[in-house]
Amino acid sequence: MRKEVVIAIILGFVLGLLITGGIWWTTKSSQPDVSDQSSSVSSTPSLPPTEFLSKEIPLEISEPESETIVKTESLKLKGKTLPQVVVVIIYPEGESIVEADDEGNFESTITLKGGANEIRVIVYDEEGDKKEETITLVYSTAEI
Repeated sequence: MRKEVVIAIILGFVLGLLITGGIWWTTKSSQPDVSDQSSSVSSTPSLPPTEFLSKEIPLEISEPESETIVKTESLKLKGKTLPQVVVVIIYPEGESIVEADDEGNFESTITLKGGANEIRVIVYDEEGDKKEETITLVYSTAEI
């Protein structure tokens, strides 16, 4: 190996260490010291980590029930969730975006195709979290 290549590798390594050290030093110095925060800690209780992680968006589809055979091509899908959240309903013939009312109720008319239809209902809250439910409906005009 040539002498210039070895020198270039060593200089590149040293320069990389200097840049990494500088970034580490500036982020370390910009973070507040933990000992300074001990006097400003309030006595208000906070949610335990497990309770915070288990917080889930409620979503209940009340009408129609999953795995139901229906005889009409279009029907109303109704449900309940959090108030004033966005509800997206995706079905084989299209999609619908509605907003839940002040009590969390929502409803939309959907159109089915012949046979099995998978309907996805997705709810998004203010933080961008989502909850999804899927129901299956069978549209049939045959007499049973």
